[in-house]
Amino acid sequence: MALEKYNQLLKDYVNTSYNDLLRIAENSMLKIMPAFNNIAKDGNGASLILPFICTALASDGKFSELEYRFVKQLINSNLSYDEFKNVVQQYYSAEWIDAVDKLYDVLPTNLKGDLLSFCLCFVAVDETITREENAFIAKLLV
Repeated sequence: MALEKYNQLLKDYVNTSYNDLLRIAENSMLKIMPAFNNIAKDGNGASLILPFICTALASDGKFSELEYRFVKQLINSNLSYDEFKNVVQQYYSAEWIDAVDKLYDVLPTNLKGDLLSFCLCFVAVDETITREENAFIAKLLV
């Protein structure tokens, strides 16, 4: 992807409203989950999608109330902010970024766009994409 097109993609997500990001993430998840359910040894694709959610949220080292509200609405979580923050913090590492990147790389091409869009929603929900979040997204693409 050309740099100018990539930068425009990031800008478009940052400028997308909260409700539209939520809708995009919901639609992407609907497309991703059946494939993840098939891949997961126990048939539960949530075990594969959760690392993408948490790594995207953890990539900048911050977890805001807005990000919490977004993920809570998306996955209908009963966890408190502090409980979910503790989960997210476990994914703040180069090892997790590498792990989700490797999983992303082996997915069928038709799922990559939806999964990229899904991750972009999480990094853009606070109306900014930090250098670290940008690095996470870029790593998925290379």
